[in-house]
Amino acid sequence: MTDTTARHASPYGAAPRTSGELDALGELLTRNPARPVHLDGFLLTDQAARVAEAVREMPQWASTPALWNEDLLATRPATPEEFRAAAPRLRAALRQVAQDIPALFDDDSAYAGRFRRDLSDFFVFAGMGPVLVDLLARWVAPGGPLTTNIEFARYDRGDFLGEHSDTDSDTLFVLNLYLDEAYARSDGGILGFRNEQGEEFLMPPRYNSLSVMPIRHGCVHWVTPWLRDGVGRQTVSIAARLVAAPAEAVSHA
Repeated sequence: MTDTTARHASPYGAAPRTSGELDALGELLTRNPARPVHLDGFLLTDQAARVAEAVREMPQWASTPALWNEDLLATRPATPEEFRAAAPRLRAALRQVAQDIPALFDDDSAYAGRFRRDLSDFFVFAGMGPVLVDLLARWVAPGGPLTTNIEFARYDRGDFLGEHSDTDSDTLFVLNLYLDEAYARSDGGILGFRNEQGEEFLMPPRYNSLSVMPIRHGCVHWVTPWLRDGVGRQTVSIAARLVAAPAEAVSHA
């Protein structure tokens, strides 16, 4: 994921939420058992269209197959050949991730100028500026300042994300913004979440909707296989974590 920490202004902004949605978001990190939140119409309509087109026109993507280790407790990157040769039970994930994001902003980049501007504005909104992190702080009351990491992903036919927890990271919660205008539920690619009590929640990647999912022990999530021919399920994944507190000075007296 691309790390974003600087502070600037952005023209992007989230659409207003209902009181019920705000109540659910306010319980995201404290509710037991855990429950994700799925919001429709996250960005203003014109902004969603701009960022969707900018992501769709990103020129470089790479398939990222991953295999489970034999103990099924951790995964490792794999080559496409290794992935195809592996037993189905060891296939952990397969999807495409956008590559070399910083190169898109080079003066000699083939990425069109208007896409550069739209993507730059989105980066500022999603983490480099205070808009989204301040909004998230109001929504979920994380107990400290947040920082975000951003990843752009898409799925080809048969791609999926196997059941996992992400608790080996310092991620507090994850947002997934979906940007596939042509999505239909029969296309698959549905995000599933199972909480500590075994309750399951399914969040289809409807255009301009946002899934907000807590990361905690006892909970797992997955993405069902993408069933449509060709790539789709354009997704911006935003992992939120607390800013690490500075280490206290050590006395050598």
